[in-house]
Amino acid sequence: MEIIENIENINIHSAIKTYIRQREAIKRWNTKNPDKQKAYSKTNYNKMKNSDPEKYRSMLQRKKENYENIKKGLKIII
Repeated sequence: MEIIENIENINIHSAIKTYIRQREAIKRWNTKNPDKQKAYSKTNYNKMKNSDPEKYRSMLQRKKENYENIKKGLKIII
């Protein structure tokens, strides 16, 4: 019951502002530190590729489907 009572007392507007500020801070950090972000992404990509091949294959399939949808969209426009 404590959790339900605490949820009722949350100020939604304040929570949304905090979330937006946090996302903006993350964007600023990513633009200021592209080398660190690139290394982080590459590490996670290699970890997924080596430790979970099924997840890696599904990610590649998703990328392929997205590419094909974009390609179809471009053919319709042209």
